Amino acid sequence: MKKCFVTATVVAMCLFSFTAKAGFPVGAGKWLLSPGYYYYSADGYWNSNRIFTSYSNNGRFTSHYFGLYGAYGINRNWEFVFNVPFVSQTYAETNLLIQNSSMGDVTAGFAYYPEMKNLTTHFSITGSIIIPLYQNVAYPSSLTGTVPVVGFQSVGAEVKASLAGSPENFIKNCYYDMSVGARQYFSTYGPTQFFFDGTFGVAVDEDWKIYGNLSTVSSQSNYTSTTSSDGINRDFSYFRMTTGVGYRVNKTVQLYGNIFQDVSGKNIGRGHGFGLFAVIKF
Repeated sequence: MKKCFVTATVVAMCLFSFTAKAGFPVGAGKWLLSPGYYYYSADGYWNSNRIFTSYSNNGRFTSHYFGLYGAYGINRNWEFVFNVPFVSQTYAETNLLIQNSSMGDVTAGFAYYPEMKNLTTHFSITGSIIIPLYQNVAYPSSLTGTVPVVGFQSVGAEVKASLAGSPENFIKNCYYDMSVGARQYFSTYGPTQFFFDGTFGVAVDEDWKIYGNLSTVSSQSNYTSTTSSDGINRDFSYFRMTTGVGYRVNKTVQLYGNIFQDVSGKNIGRGHGFGLFAVIKF
């Protein structure tokens, strides 16, 4: 049973940590707010040898993620950015149901955009702090561990570099948004995480666009779920593919929807799901 919990619940910790990107500048004195909802479901996991195994007793892990990402343009070069999540999780087997809902890891920091000669290309460096707003729930010893956990329950920091733009000289009506970075949790067990997130989109007309996304996370720690006192898995990786569509309601509001599928991983659940979010600029 513990194996199921460990590989399932770790998904929610990093599932949507990197979905909110700051590749395009907001503008001095402007706000960007992006509320979103993401659903994730997994009925099995990849073990340390990347072999897939179904959860026992018809087990299934589900996560409902509600988030608010925001950015404020301090001036032409600096932005204040933040993300506030709320997570609701369920792990169910035959004759077993465990649920947990709470705030997650809040992030807040600053993004710097240096001056670029090419006005259609935007480069930024973002540094953020991670503040956990929850206490992982302790379950009876018979369940072996604290599950499903919301996160690592540790203060941390993140730094990432982003490149975004519209290569009109090569392909008309398209854009890209890429980020690469690292995240460190300041606890005895860590972990240290490295991530990449890349999006490429094409405008179908003035209002509609379609896009694809590739993302990966590698989490590394000297402590596994069996050597750490809290039983949380910190050593894992996954690769995900996403496709979606966006619609511009007006100059202020854009709506997006997507579906995603995990295609490979190690020590983590294999899942799929969908997301709905809005981008509001004012």
